[in-house]
Amino acid sequence: MGEGINLSLPLKGRAGKLAYAFGSIGDTGFYQIIMMWSLPFLIGKELLHLDYWLACIAIGLTFGVWNAINDPIVGAMSDKIRTRFGRRKPFIAIGAPLSILFLVLLFTPPTGGKSLAQPFDLWIFFYIFIVLFCWAWAYTMAAVPWFALYPEIWEGVKDRSEVVMYRQIFAIIGGALAVAAFPIIVASFSKTESDFTGWILAAAILGTIFAGAYLLSLIGVRERKEFVIDKSPPMAKSIIMTFKNKTLRTYVVMDLMTWCMTGWLSTTMPFFAKNCLGLNETDAFMLMAPSMLGILTFFILWRKIYMMYGPKITLGAATIGFALAFLPCLFVQNVIQGAIWAFSVGACMAGIVLAREVMMGDVVDEDEIKTGLRREGSYFGAFGAIEKMSFLIVPLSCATIFQFIGYDLPNPNPNLINIGLRTGIVVFTVIFAIIMLIFLRIYPIGKEKAAKISKEIQKLHKEKVKRIKKQAS
Repeated sequence: MGEGINLSLPLKGRAGKLAYAFGSIGDTGFYQIIMMWSLPFLIGKELLHLDYWLACIAIGLTFGVWNAINDPIVGAMSDKIRTRFGRRKPFIAIGAPLSILFLVLLFTPPTGGKSLAQPFDLWIFFYIFIVLFCWAWAYTMAAVPWFALYPEIWEGVKDRSEVVMYRQIFAIIGGALAVAAFPIIVASFSKTESDFTGWILAAAILGTIFAGAYLLSLIGVRERKEFVIDKSPPMAKSIIMTFKNKTLRTYVVMDLMTWCMTGWLSTTMPFFAKNCLGLNETDAFMLMAPSMLGILTFFILWRKIYMMYGPKITLGAATIGFALAFLPCLFVQNVIQGAIWAFSVGACMAGIVLAREVMMGDVVDEDEIKTGLRREGSYFGAFGAIEKMSFLIVPLSCATIFQFIGYDLPNPNPNLINIGLRTGIVVFTVIFAIIMLIFLRIYPIGKEKAAKISKEIQKLHKEKVKRIKKQAS
């Protein structure tokens, strides 16, 4: 690949921020479909009816273990590659369309469109495993380089928090499509409850929209020249350097717990709706929609809190609020109560999402100050690797609850399922929150240090620009 590259600065102002943030429709949309609808489809008695342990293991191994490997690889590769289109764009251009293909194949198991007669079917398990393995790779190729563009283009808490806010607005749209539009499409094109047709069409239609959002977000976005010319170390060395960073090791545990908390909500809602409120699994959008509204409504407030008090206080307060907001889950009895409960959960989730994403930029900036190299790809690969462990933790946590309550018994006890699900949802939420708070206490970057890093990084970038101009003259 040629070293010469002629890239201008990104679109300035709000237009550039909105253009980039548009990709969140795709990023969140793909994520929510997998988190919310893959497990109900795979283990549903009227649908595929695969054994729930096999389904959870397939999801956990592909999104958890496999992503712990492929995310750092893709991230480090995107730091090293040099093309006329930049470092990140080629990966996104390949990964986004492939994500559609494998999403559709997930809902097209080779069973003739029928449920399994015997849930413990190893051949179908291997099919699901391979498809999810390929989907995880394709999604990583789009997601990691796309996220890596964010701290590269914008500097400082004010700009970054604004970009995160716009990203969350578009994420709400992507999440709404995945949570609400997906089951509507499924119901519209499925003749019976056991018909796979609606699931396949929903995956194809929404997958195309989500991949298109990724690609359209790149219009007008330009990678900064002063970072493209940085000589990244060899890929293996870059990955080792990244995980040796003490700040990163502390941050990724907190990051993982926040993903477990938010993923836990998406994964458990279909089962909560069906077994605790007497709805259909696909009616879970009536609970998820208010939670998204809560995120959107309270995001501006959490941004002000972040600007005033910094990352540690903001994330700590939001996490405690999130755990407390889950307690009414024990008592909710109808859709209206559930909607109010979900809204309060979303209101606290907004603070968690804002803090964790702005804090990512601090970790990357601190590394550049120490090494002189801009390595967002390696760092966002590391973030993604640990984040995706939530795909292992969350399904296995669900399987543990299912085992305890006898979910798949021939004659399950509805009362035990109801009480067991409610209790399990709250208990695991509290566990995730406690672990997060323990590591937040030792996280080294507070408000003052983050401000100092921001000033130093802007100075460093100005010096790099001066060197480029001097070399060009």
